[in-house]
Amino acid sequence: MNTSLRRAVATVAVCAAGLAGTLVSTPSADAVRHADRGHTDRGHAAPARTNLGYKAVVYGTKVLLDGVEVRNAKTAFAQQRCTRYVGREVTKGADITDLGIPLVAGGLTESYSQTYREHGVRGVRGVSTIGDLELGGEFQGQQTPTLKLTGLTSVADAFQKADGTFGHDESFGFEGLSIGNLPEQIPQELQDLLDLISQGSADLVNQVIDLLSSITGNTIEIPGLGSIGLAGVKSGRATDHMASSQTYALRLTVTATGHPTEITLGRAHSAVYEPVPAGVFQSRAMGLAPLGGNDLLSLGGLEEQSLPCSGTGGKVQKHSIADVRVLGGLVNMTGVQYALMGDQSPAGAARGFVSTTIGSLSVPSIGLVIDGIRSRVDLRKPAGTTKVQRTVHTGLAKITLNGEEVAVPTRAGQVVDLGDGNFLKYRVLSRNNWTGVESRALTLTLPGLIPGGSVLDLAWAGAHVSPN
Repeated sequence: MNTSLRRAVATVAVCAAGLAGTLVSTPSADAVRHADRGHTDRGHAAPARTNLGYKAVVYGTKVLLDGVEVRNAKTAFAQQRCTRYVGREVTKGADITDLGIPLVAGGLTESYSQTYREHGVRGVRGVSTIGDLELGGEFQGQQTPTLKLTGLTSVADAFQKADGTFGHDESFGFEGLSIGNLPEQIPQELQDLLDLISQGSADLVNQVIDLLSSITGNTIEIPGLGSIGLAGVKSGRATDHMASSQTYALRLTVTATGHPTEITLGRAHSAVYEPVPAGVFQSRAMGLAPLGGNDLLSLGGLEEQSLPCSGTGGKVQKHSIADVRVLGGLVNMTGVQYALMGDQSPAGAARGFVSTTIGSLSVPSIGLVIDGIRSRVDLRKPAGTTKVQRTVHTGLAKITLNGEEVAVPTRAGQVVDLGDGNFLKYRVLSRNNWTGVESRALTLTLPGLIPGGSVLDLAWAGAHVSPN
């Protein structure tokens, strides 16, 4: 592995290790929020099954360092998997006072997602709150510009009203924004932002959003520090059979350290679907998920795809990624393709599939090339039962190691030795139960490439139909 690549890998690992020691969850606050909101604010004492499907994803911060998502820096991650029940809440809190990443510091962050029934309205709401975040300061003896953000709140609410129509509601705001210690020469867009901040308008949030939205790339450069921009938009959608809601998130980037650090703040997304007579689909496809031996690192930028809770009505949902580079070329992939389908009948039967294929994967540092990686899960649930029948298909077309072809494994769990402690295991299953199964075509273990070891899950396909 070349020197620059090794340095990038080591930097990510060191920062991830720092995060492990600095992020603190707050379960006591979570328990209080659950009790207050579940019994006092919402007016229901216990979860209750409905004929709708609900899901939500909320988080406070997500950090990408050198293009790699630092898993433990996805703070206050409150995911509500597809469910038919109202009265369920997922609440997460974290103290991010010291993230362990240069020029980045924060405070308390909290997220919750809740399915609810209020005055005949049934829905799912996601809320993200961040107390404060500060970028910049002194680095290697030099003072950089600073950016301070306080009181950021994002809310996404998707629901079905009492008359059966669907709706959505979104809100986004922050209490304060300041930028200081700037050089004399700054871009005009940054000056426009400073002018808005200095005016102290009660409508500052919307003015900042309008300014960022009007700029190509939705990003303003802050010389000597990084940038501020929008990650996504505040939007919602309602049809005769579903509603979805998502809020803006801010994207702050620090480049002054020489290792680009991208921080996404305040993401909230929620959705509600009908009909779900057979249950809710919990299905996803993913090309690659690399993990360090300490379970801290995961890939950023390789889009995981999932099914709506109610399925796709029998239509195949496809997604393609032409080329993928992980950690500056540690692993390269081409021809990544996902396909997902889900359908259910009024009588309660369901069918569907999830497939992931990778045209070719290479690990240049060990001379490994694997072609034609594929994994597919088919499922069928007859009416009148909750048990799902599932079939798994996996395959590899060709393996080449340092120019020499290696015998392709054919048995589940079969291990292929790649030398120097590296190996792959074929067809690995998890969450294999009466609701479905998740399959990886192979796991690739490369202990010498990332400090602490590295395991790469490849061609991930999971399909479940849950009655809950």
